[in-house]
Amino acid sequence: MRLTIFLIILLFASSSVAKLYQVGPSRTYTKPSKVMNLVSDGDTVEIDAGLYYGDVGTWTKNNLVIRAAGRGLTGFVHLEAAGQNAGGKAIWVISGNNTYIENIEFSGCSVPDHNGAGIRQEGAGLELRHCYFHDNEDGVLAGANPTSDILFEACEFARNGYGDGYSHNMYIGNVRTFTMLFCYSHHAKVGHCVKSRAMNNFIEYNRIMDEDTGSASYLINLPNGGFSIVLGNTMMKGTMAQNRTLVDYGSEGLSNPSKQLYVASNTMVSTRGGGATFVSVSNGTDTAKIINNIFAGPGLVLSGIADTIANGYSATYQFPFSDFSKYDYRLLGDVIPPPLPSSPGFADGFSLTPIFEYLHPEDSIARKGLFLVGAFMNDFGHDFGGGVDDNRISIRHFTNFPNPFSKKTTIDLGKIEDVGPLTINIFNQLGEKMLAKNLLPKNSQIVFDRGDLAAGVYYYQMENSKGLRIAAGKFVIL
Repeated sequence: MRLTIFLIILLFASSSVAKLYQVGPSRTYTKPSKVMNLVSDGDTVEIDAGLYYGDVGTWTKNNLVIRAAGRGLTGFVHLEAAGQNAGGKAIWVISGNNTYIENIEFSGCSVPDHNGAGIRQEGAGLELRHCYFHDNEDGVLAGANPTSDILFEACEFARNGYGDGYSHNMYIGNVRTFTMLFCYSHHAKVGHCVKSRAMNNFIEYNRIMDEDTGSASYLINLPNGGFSIVLGNTMMKGTMAQNRTLVDYGSEGLSNPSKQLYVASNTMVSTRGGGATFVSVSNGTDTAKIINNIFAGPGLVLSGIADTIANGYSATYQFPFSDFSKYDYRLLGDVIPPPLPSSPGFADGFSLTPIFEYLHPEDSIARKGLFLVGAFMNDFGHDFGGGVDDNRISIRHFTNFPNPFSKKTTIDLGKIEDVGPLTINIFNQLGEKMLAKNLLPKNSQIVFDRGDLAAGVYYYQMENSKGLRIAAGKFVIL
């Protein structure tokens, strides 16, 4: 199971690109809808930064790459619905398979059914990176498809929802795999910040919060169970929350094949006046483990039955948080709150040891050390916003192709500035460094040879000649 699931959640783009379409006010094709009926399978569409007002439509082809020109370094592509929609569904309806979208902003979609989405996903396979969904009736609405794998990385979801409790920052139907990494989901309107019916869920290293005015129901809702790992997230339920539960598992019936939940190394805070239930586990769950988390605020740590190991709880917020009023829940200095952490082990071959920390906004850093309760090691004495210094470096997350691979893979650095020689460090799932190589980029690409590395799942980090981390990612070696 370990290798199979990781094989299906990674890169979707095809091995060859048939044609590049350039879109923008000064181009032949002035807006995205002008090329929707022109593209073929495997094409790339690059869109100049700017506001595209009322431009909506449907992408029907497979293996498309759709992104802001310059990888977003010159600004976002902003699609504002302005009262328009595609098929009564969304700003973009995606009916093709294996679509990659990067640095696109979606806002303002409403439809008669009150579930107008930034993206309505109808095909199999969607990968979103550095996208922003706000003030829609649904951020992303993905339909049921047992062959579909969905990945959100470094995306933001804000203020989505009609307000009736049936629309959310994101809604993932019964797909094969849903993975959410380094994202920021907040201020959902009555609906949930994260809702997924996927058979396999990997929700790792995100910031999921109500903050001051958010009125979400659940922060994470996994209503049909599934094999689910909730790892290294920061969650906060606010005073206006509609529901007391932060993480819900199986509330609409455990219909997915697997009934396993693992909640590890998260920091969860509630300021809700009526109290909170931090984790709710439905009867009939085969395995539920809650380990090495911090829970702060009045309420119940657990509703239901689960193994609870080495969790810290305080109803009165008695943890040495860096800045509670600014939602900065890192621990001050090197203070370690009780209890002492426990080795989290594995879940069907997946390590529950956190190796990243969420870095606001929508980014991450390598976790310094393997075990402490909660989502963070400590504050390192640095600003939570991620200033560039030796300890807190904003890491860009890049894809590599092929992935999985047996001999070599190429990491595309896009239009990253000239960094000269790089060192790539390879880590296994335990966070142990397995290999370090010096490499020289050529045409913004790095070619990595697996050498003597055994088959398995690995993480990589790249450093420049000054020792500053500039990129990170994950791959599978066959």
